[in-house]
Amino acid sequence: MNHIKGKRILITKSAEDCGIVFNDLVSMGAEIVYFPTIKIVPTYNSLDLTELISNSGQYDYVVFTSANAVAVFSNLVIEYKPDLSRTKVAVSGNGTAEACRSHGIFVHLIPGEFSAKGLLKRFSEKDIKGKKILVPCSSIAREELNIGLTELGADVNNLPIYDTVFADPAELVSELKLINEHKPDLFVFTSPSSFHGFKNILNIDSTHNYFSEKIICAIGTTTEDTIIKLGLTVNIVPDNFSLRGIAEAIKYYYSTTYNMV
Repeated sequence: MNHIKGKRILITKSAEDCGIVFNDLVSMGAEIVYFPTIKIVPTYNSLDLTELISNSGQYDYVVFTSANAVAVFSNLVIEYKPDLSRTKVAVSGNGTAEACRSHGIFVHLIPGEFSAKGLLKRFSEKDIKGKKILVPCSSIAREELNIGLTELGADVNNLPIYDTVFADPAELVSELKLINEHKPDLFVFTSPSSFHGFKNILNIDSTHNYFSEKIICAIGTTTEDTIIKLGLTVNIVPDNFSLRGIAEAIKYYYSTTYNMV
C-alpha cells in the first residue's frame, strides 16, 4: 500500500536547489512544499584575499563542509582565479561531494561517517602535520573541524566567505498560506540554520506544540542534534546525508513504519 499518497512534505530548500530529487515522492502522490528558510549571502568581496591569491598554490587541501560553501567558493575562484591545481579537495559528506561534482570539482577525500567528526577521523589516518588546509565556510561555522585539524598538526586557514540569513516572509506568502491552512505531515530540515529560520519565519513559540504528532526529518546528525536539544523527536535521518538520501529515507520510513502498524 502507498502510504505516501496525500502526504504534505515541507522541504526547507527551494525547488531550484532540489531539482528532480523529490519527483519520485510526487509521483507517489505526495505534495511537496518548497520553503527555503535561509538565504546565502556571499561576503568574499569584502575580504582581503591578497594572501589567498598570492599563496594559493601552497594549500595542500581545501575542505568543504556544505554545498553552500562549494557554490560560493566556486564563484570566488571564477572571479579571482587562485591557483589550486595542485590542491586536493576533502568534503564532509555525500551531499557536499555531489555539489563539488556539479561544479566540476574532483573530490579526493570523503569520510565513511558523513560529519566533521568523520572527516577528522579520515584525516587522522593521514600525516597532515604541517599541511596547509583552507576551509571556506560561513561566518557562523562551528570550530570543531578547525580545532581538530589543528590538533592533528595542520596549518588551518578558516575563510568565512558567506553569511547565512533568514529568508524574508514577504517572499514566501503563498507557501505560508499553504502551511497555515494545512500544516505539513512531514518537515525536512537541511541544516541547523534552516530549522532556526523556520521557527523565526513562523514565529513559533512552542516547538513542542507546533510539531506535535508531526514527522521530522534531519539531513544529518548535526541538524538532528540541534533539533533534539529543543526536546523534539527526529524520526528520520538518512544514511546518506544528502537530498537524495532524504528522498530515499522518506520512502523507506513510510514503507516500513506503516506496514508495521
